[in-house]
Amino acid sequence: MIVERWSGTPEGECPGNSEYETPAQLRGIIGDFVERHDNGRVRQALGYQTPSDWYFSGVAEAA
Repeated sequence: MIVERWSGTPEGECPGNSEYETPAQLRGIIGDFVERHDNGRVRQALGYQTPSDWYFSGVAEAA
């Protein structure tokens, strides 16, 4: 379910809205998206933490 949700998000936010000419440029665009997704946005479902903060806080180990 998490992968399903994540896979729809870049379609709306990144490759369709970004132009690229080479695979390396596309990798950079996707890498920037992943950085924002994992470290730049808090999620209500994670107690208003970023996914990275939630995961590395040990909650993932208890889940």
